[in-house]
Amino acid sequence: MSLSFPGGSDLELLEQMIRQAEDVMRGLADVQAGIRQVIGEGEGADGLVRARADGRGEVTSVTLDPRVMRLDAAALSAEVTKAIRAAQDAAKERTDQLVAAAQSRVSGLAAPLDETFVRYRFDQLAQELDAGADAFGPRSIDQHSGDLDQDAERAAQIEAWLEDGQREIEAVTGHGRAADGRIKVVTTAYGQVREVVIEPRAMRLPSRTLAEELLLALRRAQQDAERQTRRMVGDALRELAPGESFGPDAVDEWFGGVLKPFERPE
Repeated sequence: MSLSFPGGSDLELLEQMIRQAEDVMRGLADVQAGIRQVIGEGEGADGLVRARADGRGEVTSVTLDPRVMRLDAAALSAEVTKAIRAAQDAAKERTDQLVAAAQSRVSGLAAPLDETFVRYRFDQLAQELDAGADAFGPRSIDQHSGDLDQDAERAAQIEAWLEDGQREIEAVTGHGRAADGRIKVVTTAYGQVREVVIEPRAMRLPSRTLAEELLLALRRAQQDAERQTRRMVGDALRELAPGESFGPDAVDEWFGGVLKPFERPE
């Protein structure tokens, strides 16, 4: 039996949605390309410390003017932290603008699926199920009911985990060291720098070498935070679906949904 909706055929509606989807996908591709081009810049110590971050929030460079080595270790630590945060914030601001533009285009995709349409389809489906209910024996009905109960329970577990898991993720801190432990960096799960600690002994290094070691410690901290979060997601998947095997691809898929690149609480 062919289903139709007042005011237009299903085929016309499908064609409209396909056109909208194609337009949205083109827009998303443009946004992804734009994010890859994002560069955020920040500075500290009156420009003697400079940092750059990309659209994913990763710091791509740290530059120290040799004159900045006149500062003591604590002051330099504060100025480096300031510069990196400014670079990440600048990159995030630009990325947010690109994402907001994409979301405004995506919002148009759901236009045909308004409340009237959904209610109409739901009523038709209910009528068809009611008309064909005799085709199911008692055992089949029980089986379907059990499947629905199991699905509902799984959905409730996932919803609860997402709520608790988000709080756990926000509590994650990544730690990285370089220069034989003389440089320490702490980041959030989202890669945002929380703290940079440069020990006095590290001030003996040339400014260029110190900048390279700072970047190395930062990347190690971000990698540490990512490992912790991936492990957290993997453990949750195994708890939600005991007995099932989850490889790296499955964890990556969930990880991408829970912890989107460069998405962090304000």
